[in-house]
Amino acid sequence: MTLPAQIRPSVGEQLITKVSRLFNGTITDVLNELFQNARRAGAQRIAVDLGEHEGNPALFIADDGTGIDDPAAFVTLGRSDWSDQIARREDPAGMGVFSLAGKRVTVRSFSRAANAGWTVTFPKDGWQGENPLTVEAYEVRKGTQLVIAMPAEWLPNLQSRVEAAAKHFPLPVEFQGAVLPREDFLKGACRIEEWHGCRIGIFSDSYDIASDPRINFHGIKVPCRMPAIGEIDARRKWTVRIDIVDAPSLQLVLPARKEMVENAALADLRVEVQAAIFRTIALKGQHRLSFKDWKRATELGVGLPEASPWLCAWRPRTADGNAYVEDERVEAVPMILIPRHEADIEQCAAKVLTEEKLGFRPVFAEDKFAGYRWYDVLPRVPRLSFAVEREGELFHYADDDQMLDHVESGWVTAITLNVPIVRCAGLDEPAATLRLPVDMLVCANASSHIGEAHVFVREGAIVTPQALAQLIEDAVFTYDEDCDSDSWGRQHDDFIRDARNLANKLLLGKDEALLEQIRSAFRDDVQWLIPEGRTLTLKADVAKVLIDLAAADPETEPTAA
Repeated sequence: MTLPAQIRPSVGEQLITKVSRLFNGTITDVLNELFQNARRAGAQRIAVDLGEHEGNPALFIADDGTGIDDPAAFVTLGRSDWSDQIARREDPAGMGVFSLAGKRVTVRSFSRAANAGWTVTFPKDGWQGENPLTVEAYEVRKGTQLVIAMPAEWLPNLQSRVEAAAKHFPLPVEFQGAVLPREDFLKGACRIEEWHGCRIGIFSDSYDIASDPRINFHGIKVPCRMPAIGEIDARRKWTVRIDIVDAPSLQLVLPARKEMVENAALADLRVEVQAAIFRTIALKGQHRLSFKDWKRATELGVGLPEASPWLCAWRPRTADGNAYVEDERVEAVPMILIPRHEADIEQCAAKVLTEEKLGFRPVFAEDKFAGYRWYDVLPRVPRLSFAVEREGELFHYADDDQMLDHVESGWVTAITLNVPIVRCAGLDEPAATLRLPVDMLVCANASSHIGEAHVFVREGAIVTPQALAQLIEDAVFTYDEDCDSDSWGRQHDDFIRDARNLANKLLLGKDEALLEQIRSAFRDDVQWLIPEGRTLTLKADVAKVLIDLAAADPETEPTAA
């Protein structure tokens, strides 16, 4: 073999034998392709009907367009017989009809060039070019009709698929004689801009799902990654949809046309989409954009004020994090930024981390605002930590720390919360460190099991078992989602019981804790059984239980159980 001096790209003849695999054969593919052909042919309406052909169920799709001039071009893979204008505007590929490959189809159409109607039938195995197909005369003066042998899998969802194909299609579509409803693809948009043959609709959505159709190409709806911009503390995002009117440089990937070609035109569209969103936000007069997005708006020529200068009031989160609390908005008062810490740190700091102790209203830090002038001048707390003193020994606890195993839970000499205060952004060294006394400290030690926690109470503090048990719950309890674990309710009940028992032991002693545990079990499992107006007397040891349920007869003796 001699190597050629030159080569030229071409299409192999074997490709025609694989046409049945260019499309997945769904009714959606077929409708999209045939509707687009009808639109390009200048049709004013499309009719879809169910009926019979040659004694079998069939789907009829007809349009009133200009028809097909050349039957050979109609079935030549990759050959488009459209006008130069349509070829420039829409980049037709001459492949759409092969979405019908593998199905028995009869085509009836009018040829303006020949001034005559024609028809041809494709058998199921007639799409691979192995045998010639006979073109016959047919009495028709305009348009095209396709009669497709109905596959059984199309029938159950046929009407819904036709309705979906017609919903955002620019021409009226009839199904079984009734005109199907149509809707603007940009319905519900907050604002619409036009750009280079596209209509850009800006929406305020509660979600942004990548698989959602973002681009409508004359009724063909495809997903496409588009910019979505969120505002801080907002539950919605600014998203877009694009309705293509006349944008030749924006192209669909062939042959199935289910995604956009990633080219320079699409990249330019994404930039314009960002600018359109920022222009829409500018019309509101105020915003809560991150500093990064604000800078991007400036780069795109959209002038925006700084984000509205308010933040959410700081509050401690629970370890389980299942309780929703509405955020409180704080503005126009001196604020101090508190960063996020682990739940046990926040819960134990909450009682003393107040405006009265700090001199500022504590608010959640929001790093995405860093860069705004109003945010950068706020004082801040870089890190919270605790110091525990017992018999002259000092222990420290903070995020990512674990209390030493040999340190036992119980009463301690002092518990101190250390609160370093930095004056503003750009400074590292604290201007001051507040040392605030704390009554209780629960160290979860990065665990959700109560047996791993250390619990301390300051000597002299007035603390109830209920308050300590609640703090243990808030600082430690986390639902275990392992498939072998009990329900949230059962896990929570078990934890509450153990937390109460631990609090009672620490504050009341072992005997009183045991008595309270028995009382609690009695209240939960026995007391509700006692009838109204009766009195239960119980005496028990490890060997027997004596029970007396007082009745009308005072002679009733206690019975052993």
